[in-house]
Amino acid sequence: MNITKNKSKKNIDIGKCIKIINSEKNYQVIGFNPNMNICWVREWPINFCEYQTFQLSLNKIIFSSSCEVESK
Repeated sequence: MNITKNKSKKNIDIGKCIKIINSEKNYQVIGFNPNMNICWVREWPINFCEYQTFQLSLNKIIFSSSCEVESK
């Protein structure tokens, strides 16, 4: 279920991890513009060899959570 517009504005914060519709990957929010209903994200965990950010409409977000670093 998608986050509603008002709820997403409350739950999307810089540094939070999100899931995107039709993707199994995790992404981290690095920028947020609630007035335009968009955020900028990068894949999590960060891969510095292929570090890319992209703009994303908030209606593409499935849910938001904390980013966790796996220890090996």
